[in-house]
Amino acid sequence: MFLKMRKLVCYIAAFLLATALSAQDKQLMTDYQSQLTSLFEQVYNAPTDNQRYHANEAALQLLLQALAEDNSFRWQWDFGNRVSVLTAPDKKFRIFTWPVVNDGGEYECFGIVQALNEKSDSYDVYVLNDKSDLIVNRQESLLAPDNWFGAVYQELITTSYEGKNYYTLLGWNGVDNLTQRKIIEPICFKSGGSMPQFGQNLFRKERNVRRVVLEYTHNAMVNLRYEEQTVRTVEHIRAKRKGRSSAPAYSRTPSRRGKKGRGRQRRSRVVETASRTSSAMRERVSSRPTEKITDKKMRMIIFDEVDAQIVGMEGLYQYYVPTGTELAYLFVDGKWELRQGAQGRVTDKRLNQDFDKPMQKQRPAYQVIDN
Repeated sequence: MFLKMRKLVCYIAAFLLATALSAQDKQLMTDYQSQLTSLFEQVYNAPTDNQRYHANEAALQLLLQALAEDNSFRWQWDFGNRVSVLTAPDKKFRIFTWPVVNDGGEYECFGIVQALNEKSDSYDVYVLNDKSDLIVNRQESLLAPDNWFGAVYQELITTSYEGKNYYTLLGWNGVDNLTQRKIIEPICFKSGGSMPQFGQNLFRKERNVRRVVLEYTHNAMVNLRYEEQTVRTVEHIRAKRKGRSSAPAYSRTPSRRGKKGRGRQRRSRVVETASRTSSAMRERVSSRPTEKITDKKMRMIIFDEVDAQIVGMEGLYQYYVPTGTELAYLFVDGKWELRQGAQGRVTDKRLNQDFDKPMQKQRPAYQVIDN
């Protein structure tokens, strides 16, 4: 009896100790949250470049320090609209992204990836360095954290095929006073490791395309969203031929000599021609294709097609605008397959809004894009 009581006391003591540690961890993360929230407000609202970038550097280092804590992945970070925080449903990784805007209106993106290392059963942390201005083949390049095509990611899409999960990010970058971008960015991880790789061959029939970049004039509105829509499939089915229908008999017997015979032969030829024509028409009707229409609800990435507004301005993205055509990517057999003639419908207003932009300052001023 004494031993049982002693064990019970030990269990209770261990439980209380664990509870105390948990409370201590919670207080620690709450303190980090408070300090980081204050710093990110300065990143957005400080009046000069020097003050904004100084606050950003302090916030970056403090966030790295916070993410080094053992239970940091369990903490639900919330920085409002200042920092985008996206977590994979399978807890494979979490990604933080945010912009800093200089006095000239140019955007530089910053980010951190916290990813699971399956070998060590712990989370590794990677800092993302925005090199988007230096990347030439931006739609074809496979990129590492130190050579990142910067964006503020607004949505994380998880799809599955044959037991494997695929991750796709939808992002935005204000770029400068001339253009802005929206990006479809697949992200993957080296087998068994935690190193993130940006860009993946997930786009069917689009050779070497690893990401989709939509760049367009700064005052245009381009939709990019992930939603459920009805997909109509029209299948053409050709009816099986049942063979020729029986035709009226005609005589192949040589005609008798004389006028009667010749007349009978002519009538036989007329019957033969009419019979063949009638049979051919029946065959055409029987082999005419029919349509089988199937409607199915599917999740898809819907976006506006953009192109140069003025002929000869191809590649000068400040002249790119929506063409009025909507396109869609459907996830089919492990690939994003492009479909024409999509007709999107906004079901969640949050998916169709740009990331919250910095507040406009009086002096020095930079342009804020309001879509």
